Amino acid sequence: MKFNTLTIRLLNLLIMAILFGIVGCIPPPETNETDKFDTELKTFNKSIDNIGKTMDMVDAMETEVNKVESKRALGEISDAEADRQLLEIKETYGRTIARRSNLNPATSLPQWAQQLRLTEPTGMKLDPDYSQMTTVSNPDEGFNSVLLVYIGDYDLAMKEAARIARIANIPLGKDYLQAVELSKTYNTNPIKGVAYMNFDPFIEDKDFNISITVDETGMLTISAVDVMQMKKQFEGNKPE
Repeated sequence: MKFNTLTIRLLNLLIMAILFGIVGCIPPPETNETDKFDTELKTFNKSIDNIGKTMDMVDAMETEVNKVESKRALGEISDAEADRQLLEIKETYGRTIARRSNLNPATSLPQWAQQLRLTEPTGMKLDPDYSQMTTVSNPDEGFNSVLLVYIGDYDLAMKEAARIARIANIPLGKDYLQAVELSKTYNTNPIKGVAYMNFDPFIEDKDFNISITVDETGMLTISAVDVMQMKKQFEGNKPE
């Protein structure tokens, strides 16, 4: 049994693309209300088009993944070959989706994230396609968030994730712990990867939602979002 964070990461990227592509696009002043409406409509339609294409790619990736898993289940390909093909699919589709969604590339932890006692891993390489951020100082974004993705050796990634989580006092995620218990109960293969989280997705938020994850390939992801700022930004952009 493997703990796979790729789907969650891609969904996060897609959500950020939706939010920043629609809410964050503030057009320049127009000469009259008619021009303003036309400009806003064109901006909205362009955003929807980009989101649609991204969602199509997500669907296409899922279709390809299901094909490989079906072949694996039928015994047409070995586990090793299935894993190889899945990695190739993830790299091809996942990176394309990430590039389309990456509106503001990030290269390091911003000061506000460092104040949360977050640190960066050593001995790992930052992946610029997946790493992105927003800032509260930019009115088009309105809140602080950062997503940093690192690639490297799996064992090193696990060690660095544990170190980063320990310094920032981020516990193991409840979903991860439940997955570990299930693997023990049903005597399945040990889980690969790990997830540290200070919040419960879709259940309970903190002032800052923080997660530190490692997937089965050794990809380490650090994510932090100022939830209060984000909620305030979205409430302020709700249509009247």
